[in-house]
Amino acid sequence: MSESPDLQPAVSSLQPARTETLTFRPKRQQRTETLALRRAHDERKDRAARRRQQLAQRHPATVARRLALAHRIAEEIDAGRYADQADVARHHGLTRARLTQLMNLLLLAPDIQEEVLALEYPAGREPITERTLRRLLESLVWDDQRALWAELRAVAG
Repeated sequence: MSESPDLQPAVSSLQPARTETLTFRPKRQQRTETLALRRAHDERKDRAARRRQQLAQRHPATVARRLALAHRIAEEIDAGRYADQADVARHHGLTRARLTQLMNLLLLAPDIQEEVLALEYPAGREPITERTLRRLLESLVWDDQRALWAELRAVAG
C-alpha cells in the first residue's frame, strides 16, 4: 500500500492505554493532525484474560455467605442486641419472610452446614444456591437432609 505523496508520517508511538497515536504533517499545511486509533483487538484480549483470571479465582459461595449471616444474626439475637427476628428485619430493611428464609438455613444438619460454609466457586459459577438448599428443608429429619444433600452434590459436580 503506497502513501499519499503529500502525507508523511512524522511520529508513531504506542501509549500505555493501548491507544496508538499517529501524527501526520501534510506538506501543504503548517499544522499537525493527530489520529488516535483504539486497539479493539487488544482490548478484547485483555477482557478475555481478565475473565479467565476471575474464573480461576475462587470465592466463598453466596449461599455460604448467607448461612454465615444467619449464624451472625442468631448470635446477635442471643446476645440481646435485637429483641427478635422482626426487630432484625426492621433494622436490616428485610421483610420478615425473607429473614425467615435466611434463618431456616440454620435448620440444616450441622455437617451439611459445615460443607456449605466451605463451598467456594469461581465468580458466576454457583451450582448450589439458597433456593436449591431450601429443598433440603422440606424435611427436618437430618438423615433425609443428608440423603438429599448427597444427591444435590452429585448433580452440582
